[in-house]
Amino acid sequence: MRLALLLLCFLGVSCSGQQGVPKNDVDSSLLNSEELHLVLADNYSGVEKSEFQVIRDSKTLKNFFLRINRTRKPGLPIPEVDFSKSLLLIYCAGTTMGVGGAELLLVKDTQDSIVVGPKKLAPSKKEITNVTTTPFSIYKMPLTLKEISFQQLKLGL
Repeated sequence: MRLALLLLCFLGVSCSGQQGVPKNDVDSSLLNSEELHLVLADNYSGVEKSEFQVIRDSKTLKNFFLRINRTRKPGLPIPEVDFSKSLLLIYCAGTTMGVGGAELLLVKDTQDSIVVGPKKLAPSKKEITNVTTTPFSIYKMPLTLKEISFQQLKLGL
């Protein structure tokens, strides 16, 4: 009996099915955690259509927060950023069903450009709700002169 139990434990630990599955199809060598740092994420931006912004100055950041804080009392605080060293990437996912869904990933980083895109989220049965949200996220990255672009997902029907 002990031998059978030991054998089952050994098989469970050594099974290759226990290994993690990649979360998306982006090359993992491109996902440098030092490049994109999440500063703020929330489920209510009030932005109904998907949009992406690169923020390089405090005035533009303040204008964004005036827009999302229109209906908030109290409003979300504006993060402090040293724009001589960093820039911000803001992604508003637009109107979505359920919560979350405004995460960004670094898709490609070349000598001349940086491409970011939304993280593919597989909805779980628990998360499917009738709640409509307008999620957004703000990421900080080191200041760069490279062209930064956004790659929207192409959804197959």
